[in-house]
Amino acid sequence: MSEAPDRSPSAPDWRIDADFLHLELGAGAAHAWAVEVVEETGSTNADLTQACRAAPWSDDACSVRVAYRQTAGRGRHGRPWRGQAGLTFSVAMPLALSPARLSGLSLAVGLALAEALEDVDPALGARVGLKWPNDLQIDGRKLSGILIESVPAGPERVWAVIGIGLNLVRDPAMEAALGRDLAGVAEAMTTFDPQRDPTRILAAIANRLARMREAFLVDGFAPMAARWSARDAFRDEPVRLLHDGVVQAEGLARGVDGEGYLLLHTPEGLQRIASGEVSLRGAGA
Repeated sequence: MSEAPDRSPSAPDWRIDADFLHLELGAGAAHAWAVEVVEETGSTNADLTQACRAAPWSDDACSVRVAYRQTAGRGRHGRPWRGQAGLTFSVAMPLALSPARLSGLSLAVGLALAEALEDVDPALGARVGLKWPNDLQIDGRKLSGILIESVPAGPERVWAVIGIGLNLVRDPAMEAALGRDLAGVAEAMTTFDPQRDPTRILAAIANRLARMREAFLVDGFAPMAARWSARDAFRDEPVRLLHDGVVQAEGLARGVDGEGYLLLHTPEGLQRIASGEVSLRGAGA
């Protein structure tokens, strides 16, 4: 585990405490993960994607790369993501699975993230909702986003590079740039200690992701679908699905199935919607 000692002028006030992180990871599967913290990089996902392409295959060689500042981060649909008021990191996760068996992985990651936040603070966890297919929300405001890229490593082998951006505090500059209100962990926690809680949160997420990985390798997303649907921020609400701003479908959200498809109740009946390039919005948004 390494941490860059220098701070850039625009670095956040909080730091990851390497010793405390080691203790918080405990004796779980994530305890052996390689964790690197850097001051600045273009994109943690790009860094780990490149590393995975060059790395020899190992069934359990998970690694984490945290950056206090990203200059070329990307969100879903290739949108730029340069936030630095939050915890931005990527996890390189080897999965001995065929690409066809990765269905629902982004939802499994989102569920693990929500459950990790509940581990840190039940009051926080109670306010977090999941937005299909890969966002976390508080009161309709985005708290976190997830971007997964895959690196094939042979038959039945793939590296999943999981990028996560989690807002620790609300960032007025980011809200202004996006033209929307965001949510932050600090506002929903019973108390928030910027010196300790970012490290606690990172450890809780790593531990939950490690447990998720073990379960996903055996049974995929299906056993997690009910837990995901229970946290669905739009469950039983009217929603619209858009592609490039054009409405593709409308109906009532009915949770997800065992493959991670959105279940949408429409006048034509129940439809299964793959994530693809569609975006979900509330009917009034």
